[in-house]
Amino acid sequence: MHIKKIMLTCMLLIFFVGGCASTKVALLPGTLSAAEVTTLFSGKTVESRLDENGRISQTYYNPDGKIRQLRKGQLRTGTWRVNKDGRICLQFAGNNEKCRAIIKEGSVYHKYIVKKDGNHKPIITYTSFRNGDLVGQ
Repeated sequence: MHIKKIMLTCMLLIFFVGGCASTKVALLPGTLSAAEVTTLFSGKTVESRLDENGRISQTYYNPDGKIRQLRKGQLRTGTWRVNKDGRICLQFAGNNEKCRAIIKEGSVYHKYIVKKDGNHKPIITYTSFRNGDLVGQ
């Protein structure tokens, strides 16, 4: 009886651990690697359009990990980094860090929310990448 309990426990562990390991979200074709995201954003002023409402922002991605963003006439500051799976992570003062995938579709780059259930939702379209800090001071 004791051996049956041990075997049952082992089978349950294998099932649950295996099930958790298989829930990794598949990325869309065109998803950039960490190196590609870093190269695309570092040292650039990037203009973006929020897909939901068309709002335009300009953000400077300093190679030292700081960001400055001009949005709705207001200057916001924060930090940025790229995690090992290639997601760009932004944190503005007073907000939690958010990490998103960058996907190239044709010649256009988009930022996507990638949900654990496998759904992908585009939220930002990048309209230009220019060298240097061009955000109003």
